[in-house]
Amino acid sequence: MKLVKIAQRCLRSFGVEVVPYPPSDWVRSRDSLRRVLNKLSIECVFDVGANHGGFGDQLRDIGYKGWIVSFEPVSAAFEDLSKHAAARPPWRVFQYALGSKAGEAEINVCECDLLNSFLTPTGPSQTLPTNQIVGRETVEIRRLDDLFDECMAGIPARRLYLKIDTQGFDLEVLRGADGVLANFQGAQTEVSFVPIYHQMPKYFESLRELESRGFSVVDFMPVLRANKGPLMMEMDCIMARNSEPV
Repeated sequence: MKLVKIAQRCLRSFGVEVVPYPPSDWVRSRDSLRRVLNKLSIECVFDVGANHGGFGDQLRDIGYKGWIVSFEPVSAAFEDLSKHAAARPPWRVFQYALGSKAGEAEINVCECDLLNSFLTPTGPSQTLPTNQIVGRETVEIRRLDDLFDECMAGIPARRLYLKIDTQGFDLEVLRGADGVLANFQGAQTEVSFVPIYHQMPKYFESLRELESRGFSVVDFMPVLRANKGPLMMEMDCIMARNSEPV
């Protein structure tokens, strides 16, 4: 697998890529993300809910060379994230959760830590057998409004993109960023069609909140299908400022 990745990076340096046919959801999503970042001339990506750094690695793999600013509150994931960031700069990391109110709170640590959330899981299912709590951790929550200047210190970028993936907590992140949201030309949030947490916002609530802040839908990227079938459970919604020619 490591040799395959090295070969892929070499080919990409010549503008060539070999992908399976027909293209998978992942390939289509990656290509859509690359197109939007290029079209919006993004220079800095805020990666909220970074986990182990998978999204940041994806950004590097599709050729994005600008700044990444990542936030991950859970200790084990943050330790791994820090290693990824150090290996693929420029990449700055903060061990915080973002929300609408500053303070401390317990986050549910799930069997699969990609599912860690402040919300309570609906429980294991055939699609997500690891969607169950195995522990809890007290973490610090900050508002992006209060943290923005510190995040951007020494970063000359002016074209920003806000990616939020916090397992049902995305709208709380957004509400804590109203004072600085005008700095972002694009946004990405995970929307739910079939909830995997109790009290998780519906997809139309998420869209309404972002649209009310001046963003419009550019694309949807599949995240999770029920039992790998046609039923879509979650998607990433890519949005851009109404004034941006995408």
